[in-house]
Amino acid sequence: MTSSVDETSQSSPRPASPAQVRSRLSVLIAIGLGSIVVFVANYVFFVRTTLGQELDDAALIGAEHETQGVITEAWDLLDVISVASLALACVVIGLVAVLRRRFALAFAALATIAVANIVTQLLKRVVLERPDLIGKGAVNSLPSGHATVATTVAVGLVMATAPRWRSTVALVSALFPVSVAVAVVTASWHRPSDSIAAFCVVLGVAVASLAAVVRVVGFDAGERPPRWLRRSMLAVGGAAIVVLGGLGLLGLGAVRGRLRDGPLDARWESVAYASSTAGITAGALIVMLCLVVA
Repeated sequence: MTSSVDETSQSSPRPASPAQVRSRLSVLIAIGLGSIVVFVANYVFFVRTTLGQELDDAALIGAEHETQGVITEAWDLLDVISVASLALACVVIGLVAVLRRRFALAFAALATIAVANIVTQLLKRVVLERPDLIGKGAVNSLPSGHATVATTVAVGLVMATAPRWRSTVALVSALFPVSVAVAVVTASWHRPSDSIAAFCVVLGVAVASLAAVVRVVGFDAGERPPRWLRRSMLAVGGAAIVVLGGLGLLGLGAVRGRLRDGPLDARWESVAYASSTAGITAGALIVMLCLVVA
């Protein structure tokens, strides 16, 4: 009987009431505004201040202390990111949503992938500037294009997936943007703040796409993951974010204190790299958690 009811609820959408639509829009707007605030704060501190540039640079140099094997693996992973692989991912994500007969979600997922990657390139190449405050060059690299591609693929897949699997897919697929975001630092292609900025761009565009769909089309009020699954996702994801985010902040705080005494040695540069890795992982998990909650 339970499985019959579940199948019926999946095949017969239950339109949301006006109050439910307003509530969902409020959550999406709040998440979108939060992503903008974090993006601006990340840019202002890590790009427009001397201390921020020094911390970013320390993590980048710390990555150079990794073994050649790790760096080679990072390059191999980054080679996967291409126009062809992104196109293939779009086809898979679109098919998943279409086979579920969720055409609005297919639009939202594919629009997120397209718009987020365009916005990233415009911000990096046209809009944002990087002052040379520490004598390491003034070429802007924020946000990271590779991290944006990886995050949009993971986010698009979560958006297209059925609710009963969405939390699980979010946790598993988060490994892709985490791996790519860490790899671009390990390969010395990007600073850690570039990846954090990419996460913010993708999350902001994703919730904007979903808000447009909710406002125009509405949503299926009965399409929700089981309560125990949502609570488990919040518990596991929230705990991981607190631990990793805390380790990242503590590490960067320690590196900041050491910077006051002069140039960093290799050990402290490695601490900066490890701290940025923890922060990047927490950032990707926050994106997925916000998406599932929304």
